[in-house]
Amino acid sequence: MNTCKKMILEQLTTPYRRLFASVSFSALEEIRFRTERPIMLYGGGKVRYLSALGGETEDISQAKTIGRADIGALASTLCQHSVYAHLDDIKDGFVTLRGGHRAGLAGRAVLRDGQAAGLTNIAGINLRIAHAYRGCAEAVAPRLLHNGRVQNTLLIGPPACGKTTLLRDLARIFSADFKLCIVDERSEIAGSYEGVPQFDVGLQTDVLDRFPKSVGMMLSIRSLSPEIVITDELGGEADIMALHHVSSCGARLIASIHGDNIESIRQTHPALCNLFDIAILLGREQNRPAILAVKELHADDC
Repeated sequence: MNTCKKMILEQLTTPYRRLFASVSFSALEEIRFRTERPIMLYGGGKVRYLSALGGETEDISQAKTIGRADIGALASTLCQHSVYAHLDDIKDGFVTLRGGHRAGLAGRAVLRDGQAAGLTNIAGINLRIAHAYRGCAEAVAPRLLHNGRVQNTLLIGPPACGKTTLLRDLARIFSADFKLCIVDERSEIAGSYEGVPQFDVGLQTDVLDRFPKSVGMMLSIRSLSPEIVITDELGGEADIMALHHVSSCGARLIASIHGDNIESIRQTHPALCNLFDIAILLGREQNRPAILAVKELHADDC
């Protein structure tokens, strides 16, 4: 049994450990538990079901359906039977698990002063399987260097096309020669569990886990003196301002953003092309994440 599968099974309730024992995890990306509906397995561009007898099936009539009590017990087990200890995660809709895996949660919001403070009546769990593809950035990493320095690099692609996986491996590679800080707002790059990265992010890498990106980037410059700052899923104006601050202090940037191409970023975040030197475009080929192109960016691109 591979390490990934073993770690996932250890975090499930006992009945589901048995049912999943003969399921292949090699290409598995997500396991979807939805109350009173079949348990679905996503991976390799295909959708299958967990069989009520154990293992996988493509026949929905043979699929295992999960009830309300079971999904509640599963959520409790994933939180190590201490929901209170995971409240900060739960209010953001997910729980980070050992091994860098994560459980996204669906249910009813608990609101305080109009803000989400928690989640109750959990009716859906999306168990996202983290696969560390060590070496996936080996071919592209040398193209990001110029005169011995890493160029500011922006990864562009739609969801589920490998941006975070590529960031993680770039961190591992570049931390051999540079001091590096990962600002990991959603614990996805390093997959930290109780403060310890679950993935190999390199020898000279510090991780600011669950910090808002803009706050973490500013803190990294003040406290950790990184030569490279890596972060994921750029969003609002505060992120852009923090990027400018990091760059003005002499640190290099490697970040990702949702988008289909450079033109889409030009329309939504025109200032980014003044910050970044290189764009890596990602997508999917043959139902697998792929690097589609590596392009130099110029101010007139945006």
